[in-house]
Amino acid sequence: MQIDVRQAAIETKRDFAFIVEDANAWQKARGSEAWAGPFDDEWMLPRIERGELFLAYAGAAPVSAFRVLWEDHPFWGDREVGDSIYLHTFAVRRSCSGRGIGPAVIEQVAIMGQHSGRAKLRLDCFLANTRLISFYERNLFASVGVTSVKGRLMNLMERAI
Repeated sequence: MQIDVRQAAIETKRDFAFIVEDANAWQKARGSEAWAGPFDDEWMLPRIERGELFLAYAGAAPVSAFRVLWEDHPFWGDREVGDSIYLHTFAVRRSCSGRGIGPAVIEQVAIMGQHSGRAKLRLDCFLANTRLISFYERNLFASVGVTSVKGRLMNLMERAI
């Protein structure tokens, strides 16, 4: 799948919010844990300003939303040593699922990390979401630990870049 990754901007914040809120509602409808949200201006605007939010496009349409961090002490604690890029708040537009967008985004984030001299791509997901963990394992991630954040058990995963 060919995608074009661009930083989210104030003009595209509605696209970002739609994609993550739609994915969040889908997770909840399936009985899975989901993000606490909301993905409103209070949450998005500081992250847009810091350059953390991205949209992936297939043609003119945004098909994925995600956040990139260069450090993540809250989830990774002492394991955070400055050698990783972190993928957070990752969602694919539900109407586009199954088209290879997820793996394409993961590869683009890995390339971002590689260009910045990082050795690993890391992420976390809810420990109870075995289906999502399997997806990440198929995309070369390995589980390397569990942490509790705000009372929720999170599976820590990483892969070499």
